[in-house]
Amino acid sequence: MSTSVRGVAIATIALVFAAGCASYGSIDGVDNLWREVEVDHFQKGITTQADVLGELGPPSQLINLQNQTVFYYLAQQSTGQGKLFIIWNHVTETKKYDRAIFFFDKAGVLEEFAFSRESIER
Repeated sequence: MSTSVRGVAIATIALVFAAGCASYGSIDGVDNLWREVEVDHFQKGITTQADVLGELGPPSQLINLQNQTVFYYLAQQSTGQGKLFIIWNHVTETKKYDRAIFFFDKAGVLEEFAFSRESIER
């Protein structure tokens, strides 16, 4: 085998071993406990901020509006796969969002709430 052919063969083998694949996943945000509670558990005009905090814990965001307070809960799931080569890389990522939002009046009583259609498994 000539020196140049041997060099090409060694370089090709090195490139094959330098390539790799990767998979990953993560869940960020708060625990989506609102999926474990019956929807009718939260009642407009009756449920208070303290009730929601006791049931779901602190929200991802607390928003103060002029006449309302909003509790915004967010859980996010990311998954991806990639092929990593010296010259070329390819990565795909998928994100899912699970959300709940609660609107309270000035007295801290629930006026409106909603959950996203999409849910994620923790």
